[in-house]
Amino acid sequence: MSGDSHGGGGDWTGPADVLSHTQLLTQGERAAQALSRLGVRPGEAVAVQLPMCLESVVATMACIQVGATRITLAPSGPVETIRARLNESGARVVVTANCCVLDGRIFPAKAALDRALTGCPDVHTVLVVPQLARPVPWTPGRDLWWHEALAAGSLPPRPYPGRVSSNENRSPEERRPEPGPAGIVFDDPLDGRSADDSDHGWGEPPAEEGGSGGLLRFLEEKPPHHL
Repeated sequence: MSGDSHGGGGDWTGPADVLSHTQLLTQGERAAQALSRLGVRPGEAVAVQLPMCLESVVATMACIQVGATRITLAPSGPVETIRARLNESGARVVVTANCCVLDGRIFPAKAALDRALTGCPDVHTVLVVPQLARPVPWTPGRDLWWHEALAAGSLPPRPYPGRVSSNENRSPEERRPEPGPAGIVFDDPLDGRSADDSDHGWGEPPAEEGGSGGLLRFLEEKPPHHL
């Protein structure tokens, strides 16, 4: 482990408290591209050692898009346990926080992870999520700031396992979800018609019944509500 230390994370302005739906999907796409640039392939493991935060959700979305397996590590877990978990999973990329608040006190998550990594030769990259503006031990060539990795370069857009669309200026037929064996549809379900929906209301005769169809159904209704 290098004796170097970094400060608060470059141009980082603080953790995000709220992300819109579009922003969340964009962050997931950028994180997936960052993992791909780091050599993560489908079926491989990515270790995530984060407290409850938006970056943890984004990391999960990125793993789904890449096809990688997320391995969750407790931020304050024992060094021996973390080391064994990393070696068993074969994870080469770890996402961690520089530090976080646990039980009302600041816990140096990155420093604790570095102690575990002394026995994990397969790990070649550590993505550090700045949670608090505190100095953090740093190993040049291995450690990268999370937000800088997401902002660096881009790959051709990968197909998202679902689709995001705007319903503005679209006809009702265009708003109907497209069939497919897999994926998530984010359209508003109220914008389309269900499979059993029809334009016939009560008392309106179907075409085959003629003009007396509504009256016939009314008279034959059981129980006879009209009595």
